[in-house]
Amino acid sequence: MSRTHRLTTIARLLSGRRFSSQEELAEALARGGIDVTQATLSRDLRSLGVAKRSGADGSSWYELPTPAVEAFDRSRQLLDLKIFVNETRVTQNLAVVKTPPGHASAVARAIDLTGFAALMGTVAGDDTVLCILEDHVSAKRFRKHLDELSGRGGSPPAGARVSHAVSRTSPAGWRAAHAASRPTQASPK
Repeated sequence: MSRTHRLTTIARLLSGRRFSSQEELAEALARGGIDVTQATLSRDLRSLGVAKRSGADGSSWYELPTPAVEAFDRSRQLLDLKIFVNETRVTQNLAVVKTPPGHASAVARAIDLTGFAALMGTVAGDDTVLCILEDHVSAKRFRKHLDELSGRGGSPPAGARVSHAVSRTSPAGWRAAHAASRPTQASPK
């Protein structure tokens, strides 16, 4: 039995009814021909993002995350785009989005959740997000859309480099903030 098949079956079972214990869920899986240990089931539930919920009457059950849980909070998405998008460049059907080191994944996720129809997908590195779009026109529209979402206004002239550095997200800004937050050390006597 493949892990993918087991996870799909668990998700289908949890979508169909409420299970109050892992033992009850394991029995339902066994009836379907899937024998699983408690440790494996626990890992699978964690992998699926399943949480145990409680009702007003004191009952509890396992529940899959809802789309509202999976979807970013809109203000968080906009915050990631406003603060961490430093530069956007377009060439052919590609848009390259520069971010501070370590923030490309969060920006890529926020971009994925914008729902831009011509966006084929994103690939995140450490400080760069590669956005693949259907064509060059879509890539230019995407840059304008990203600028509007991030509060930076319209598109620059063709070929212009767009840079939106945010001092509090730069390494120099981090060092300054860290230095300001450290208490001063008294000299030993």
